[in-house]
Amino acid sequence: MATPQSKADISPPTSELSSTGPSEKPSDQDNRDSEERVFPTGWRLHLLTFALCLSLLLSTLETTIVSTALVSIANALKHFEQSGWVVTAYLLAYTGFLIIYAKFSDVLGRKPMILLALLIFTVFSIVCGVAQTMVQLIICRALQGFGASGIYSMVMVIAPDMVPYEKMGPYMGIISSVFAIASILGPIVGGAIIDHSTWRWVFWLNGPAGAFAIVLISAALPSNFPYGKESSRKQGLGEIFSKKNSQRLDWIGAFLSLAASILLVFPLQQAGTKYAWNSAPVISTFILSGVLWTAFIAWERWLSFSKSKQEPVLPWWLVKDRMFVGMLLNAFFTGFPFMAAIVNLPQRFQAVNGTSASGAGVRLLPLLLCSPFASALSGFVITRLKVPPLYLIFTGGALQLIGIGLMSSIPESRRDILIAQYGYEVIMGFGFGLGLSTLLVMVPLVIANKRDTAVAMGAITQIRVLGGTIGLAICTALQNNHVKSGLRAFLTEPQISSILDSTAAISLLDTDTQNEVRRVFAGGYNLQMKIMTAFSAAVFLTSLIMLERKPRRSA
Repeated sequence: MATPQSKADISPPTSELSSTGPSEKPSDQDNRDSEERVFPTGWRLHLLTFALCLSLLLSTLETTIVSTALVSIANALKHFEQSGWVVTAYLLAYTGFLIIYAKFSDVLGRKPMILLALLIFTVFSIVCGVAQTMVQLIICRALQGFGASGIYSMVMVIAPDMVPYEKMGPYMGIISSVFAIASILGPIVGGAIIDHSTWRWVFWLNGPAGAFAIVLISAALPSNFPYGKESSRKQGLGEIFSKKNSQRLDWIGAFLSLAASILLVFPLQQAGTKYAWNSAPVISTFILSGVLWTAFIAWERWLSFSKSKQEPVLPWWLVKDRMFVGMLLNAFFTGFPFMAAIVNLPQRFQAVNGTSASGAGVRLLPLLLCSPFASALSGFVITRLKVPPLYLIFTGGALQLIGIGLMSSIPESRRDILIAQYGYEVIMGFGFGLGLSTLLVMVPLVIANKRDTAVAMGAITQIRVLGGTIGLAICTALQNNHVKSGLRAFLTEPQISSILDSTAAISLLDTDTQNEVRRVFAGGYNLQMKIMTAFSAAVFLTSLIMLERKPRRSA
């Protein structure tokens, strides 16, 4: 980093966190650690910031905008029973490739990897728009998710290296605000496209925007970022994807990580809907995922200490570090309530309170605006006031636990939105913002070897997204089971099916029945929040793993 840091401030004793030693594998990246980092400034910095935010907005927007258009897509392409895979295929690819992109960027370079991700995302967004069958769309959505995963991963890796450490907090706050904007714009843009045009523009919209982002990043991001000055000689594709670089890539570890992630998310997405929880497809997939995760850990440990040229996707010296393991667990459990709140609160506003999709997005603003504000605040407190990040992680965990717990206490009989709900959102927003951003700001303080920073960022990002996907699947299953069992007491099966397809069908019922239906939905959402309260408690408990006698702080 540009700001000198004392070893006492940034790293624990050698026995707890090793630097490159005889048991660790040196790489070409080690030779670059001594190079001076040249941070982009002026127009280049502003252009790069805008390009990264635009890229992240496009990939994040696809998770919400498609959900709004799903019914219209299913009506156009038929096979409504397969429509859920339009979302699931994207999420599976999105979840599985995050750490792979981060590690491969250490070998192939940051710029080639983010441009590759943008190109894949843009091309297959256009192809999704011309799909003629549901199967074609599902396959293209998976490939689109492959590109989107790379965008998300590389933005998380590149953003912290754009500025000196003391300025990282505000920039991470800017990046975090993109998620808020995407959550608000998703339902609004999706609804506007469906109301005034064809569903295909949900995907075609990414074409010109993605191409623009590619041009901006090509111009603003140095080819050898983040080390050294821009070289006058440009590397060709042959040099970037050379045999020498290919031999350094951990293909087996990448495959095991990807397969294990997909096979874990798949049964969680399908259980309780297409398959029963105790069915053979669900149980066997869970078991196979567990076997592959075990194989991944064993392979990464062996590769970390072998004499092979391959560089492990997740180096073992990271896994055995107590602080980093605590950060991973903290991110994993934070992902559960974070994704549940972002996705399910707007649904609650619509199903229980009867608001429109755009109105629900507006009512989520307290959470969405407080989260990036807390992210920027945490960066300022850590880098300027020198407050140990661990204190903010504890504070964020406590606020998250309180906010989620309060949200689960809303009376099921209330049809109007309590003013207190906005206060609960503010508490949650500060909790999420402090917790998630502080983990990323803390990475340079925990990782002794700068060459492992990218893979550490990728690992924390992937496990948080994985936790969020699992949490969302659990919430969906809980809600569906609760609503089905509750509505069977006074509705017919066709009525239940139409309501589960679209909550707009609730308005077709008489007033008394509407109130009963909304009460059942409210009970389901409260149940979700109670389960997420337990995961928030786990977030607070995992913070204890990172306890130190003298908590580290930025130098």
